[in-house]
Amino acid sequence: MKIYAVLNKNKICTGISQLSGEVIQADMIEITTTDMKYMWKKFENSVWSTGTFEPVSTAPIDEFTQYKKLVDTLVKDSL
Repeated sequence: MKIYAVLNKNKICTGISQLSGEVIQADMIEITTTDMKYMWKKFENSVWSTGTFEPVSTAPIDEFTQYKKLVDTLVKDSL
């Protein structure tokens, strides 16, 4: 088994994949563990960043508030 960090277009790890064979792709970097320590880190010049680059939501606050109210209502009704 081979384990890879999957990079987005900005070279930030957005996922971990465990595959049956070797893959040679610029957006897949072989790593030694499925540990989530690579998530949201940048791989540049063959080095992992020490800081993280977690995504920031671009959804409008009112949309978020609307969905939160809906979820709260559904949870309340299911109790």
